[in-house]
Amino acid sequence: MEMLEQPRLIDLYGTPTLLLHGDQLCTLDIQYQRYRARVSQADWQRRMLARPLWFRRSVAALLRGASRLRNRKADSPEMDVVADDAEALFRESGAKRMIHGHTHRPFRHMHDVDGRRRERIVLGDWYTQGSVLTIRPGDDAESVELQSLVRDFPGD
Repeated sequence: MEMLEQPRLIDLYGTPTLLLHGDQLCTLDIQYQRYRARVSQADWQRRMLARPLWFRRSVAALLRGASRLRNRKADSPEMDVVADDAEALFRESGAKRMIHGHTHRPFRHMHDVDGRRRERIVLGDWYTQGSVLTIRPGDDAESVELQSLVRDFPGD
């Protein structure tokens, strides 16, 4: 497995496609953007990785708990992608398609960027939605299929 730099522009069957986590597009979520800026710093990552594993696991558990609490208000506009920022990234990258997660609201969004149609595909989370994205060669909309599956896990 290879960690990709973000955003990553790839050629997907002849369609310039941007792959990214998606969190950088939620610019109205000021609290999250501050957190993201901090944990993205190489110095912060180096200091955290120098800590004992038990400490890092404890911090991760606390952050996951805080994230769950924050995500209770996930329907609020500040927790979603800002369309202007997505469109700016389309312009900057030259991509025709963008694929991301983070908001976990599976959907195929169409954007008009300078008179050109652009597609943004949002994937669901791994735990409750189980999104499957299938893209086949071809430029037509029928070559892209986004399915959200609800999975049952033992103990749920």
